[in-house]
Amino acid sequence: MTITRNEAVELLNKYVKNERMLNHCYASESVMRALVHRLGRDEEEWGLKEERVL
Repeated sequence: MTITRNEAVELLNKYVKNERMLNHCYASESVMRALVHRLGRDEEEWGLKEERVL
């Protein structure tokens, strides 16, 4: 099942209420996107990997 970033953000905000944890999740997404961009991979796919774990 593939979800959009907006769907992932909705789920994240539904279940994660701690602002620091939300900031950590967004920072992790940014790191993943920067890394895969550098490696020439699909940023949208890998940007959502961190959110899928949650």
